[in-house]
Amino acid sequence: MLIGLALLNARWLWCLVGCCLCTLVSARDITVVAGWNKPPYIITEGAQGFEMELAATILTRMGHHMKPVFVPFGRSARQLENGVGDMVLTVSDQHNVARHLLSDIYVEYQNAAVTLASRNLAITTSADLRQYTVLAFQTARDVLGPEFSQAITGHQGYVEIAAQDRQVKMLLLGSVDVAVMDKNIFSWLRGQLSPRFQKDVTFHPLFEKSYYRAAIVDDELRRDFNLQLALIKQDGTYQALLEKYRLAYPGVPAER
Repeated sequence: MLIGLALLNARWLWCLVGCCLCTLVSARDITVVAGWNKPPYIITEGAQGFEMELAATILTRMGHHMKPVFVPFGRSARQLENGVGDMVLTVSDQHNVARHLLSDIYVEYQNAAVTLASRNLAITTSADLRQYTVLAFQTARDVLGPEFSQAITGHQGYVEIAAQDRQVKMLLLGSVDVAVMDKNIFSWLRGQLSPRFQKDVTFHPLFEKSYYRAAIVDDELRRDFNLQLALIKQDGTYQALLEKYRLAYPGVPAER
């Protein structure tokens, strides 16, 4: 009886050792490409923010380590073609990335046209933007729908830039009429500025929510990412990250 138990325990020990060895062998650095500073989603300093911490948590649970690489947002989706990264964050269905490379949806943005409340501008459709100078985030013309794309085509007062903190400052200083950006990003960045920038604004709800995924080349890595994403949503980790970064909506919908 004792011999049998000893053999059984030995088998369990070898199984445990085998599992550990498999994990060590399969564990690797995963290069994760993200757009430059877009707090509270992506904070370049310290590789923080909702998306960065979510990706790091998922990869850690998979036994991997995240190696972040930051590029201008407009270039991030192209990094897969250049062979730079294993994973690219904040990729929309509208980006020029093969659909089969995309993970499940992991975050949503709510973009809006932001104006100074003191200007009392009447903006109810994207076509109204043609009357004003507009500063938008990179790839906005690709992800905000055909009505917006049509409205800004040929508009000499429309510019897209990578530095979203400049969008906020230029709007609040009156250097531009409209900033097109995510409401959470705007609120976070304004909150970092001095009192002279704390002006009332109006959010014009011109756009549907934008749903973002990760582009992942390796099929197994993508499957495991989706599995861990689902588990994190169930065990409360996802909700805790939303609350940590003060995201003003309940998360993402059922898979679309």
